[in-house]
Amino acid sequence: MNGEEQVYRQIAQLGATEASVRAEATNRIRQIGAEAIPILIEVLNEEEDEYTRASTIWLLSEIGQPLDLVAHALIGSLGDDDQHVSQTAASALISLGEPVVNSLIQALEHTSTTVRIQATYALGEIGQPIEKIMPPLINNFDDPEWNVRRVSVRALLDIGQPAVPLLTEALEKGNKETQRVARIALDQMKHRKR
Repeated sequence: MNGEEQVYRQIAQLGATEASVRAEATNRIRQIGAEAIPILIEVLNEEEDEYTRASTIWLLSEIGQPLDLVAHALIGSLGDDDQHVSQTAASALISLGEPVVNSLIQALEHTSTTVRIQATYALGEIGQPIEKIMPPLINNFDDPEWNVRRVSVRALLDIGQPAVPLLTEALEKGNKETQRVARIALDQMKHRKR
């Protein structure tokens, strides 16, 4: 049996009811490595079972290479209709860390509110490089969706003190909504210190 057949066979086991069967399938796919990535991406895009999609997301992040393909697939899953799957994609992107920051920043421009929220959350959790992620998070203060703005504030609160200069600048130079959200973020930072 070639590697491709083996991957498909193991993917079919990801939906098994027995945890030991799912774990064995996961380990075998992980051992196949990068050769499994295109098939995992195909399954991620076509599979109806949310648990299989979530398992596929973790496998993609654990194999991790080629990073551009993996990041693109995971970013696409941020907008999954199933909240568990979209949150799993955000967590998987967080586990990949700094190498996916540029992809996450691009995702902030996505038309889907869910994608923008999950990308914002992931950027805040990764937290580095600060000079690269803070400006887009502050730009999110102008997002038409309040939840995107709320998650941006939370991300900047997690970054903490290094965010203060940019928040202060946004308070002075931003439009009314940016100023309002920057004020909220700075007030919350002040209260966190106490």
